[in-house]
Amino acid sequence: MVCASKPETVLAALAKGGLKPKLDKDSDEDPMLEVDGDGYHYEVYFYGCKEHKNCDSLRFEVLFKKEPENTVELANKWNSTKRFLQMSVKPDGKLGAAYDVATIGGVNSKNFADVLEWWSSMLGELGEFFDAEVPKPATPAPKN
Repeated sequence: MVCASKPETVLAALAKGGLKPKLDKDSDEDPMLEVDGDGYHYEVYFYGCKEHKNCDSLRFEVLFKKEPENTVELANKWNSTKRFLQMSVKPDGKLGAAYDVATIGGVNSKNFADVLEWWSSMLGELGEFFDAEVPKPATPAPKN
């Protein structure tokens, strides 16, 4: 079972999916994974943590540099046709796209593999969206 309450299970599932995740901590000291895959650098954040453990959900998130083309209107155009992967403009002006997954009680490996496949597919659609809507491709934000 893959569960946010056990970060090592998420790490192993991502590795099994052909990715090379790196375990780290976010600014709140909760677990976080850094991942390079599907042409993007992204993070997997752990949410609902109690004392930085026993987390109950995950957020896959990719960020792009602040660019004039990365507007709320662009995000809303994406969001108007997508259900799960949501785009937003962050307070610092970076554009982000995120997908949340609840893991309370665990997700079996087959279901988590489907989560990864879906995330990968949506990243591909995101690239196509940028190609069609933005004069130049969105630039991934630098690693923190």
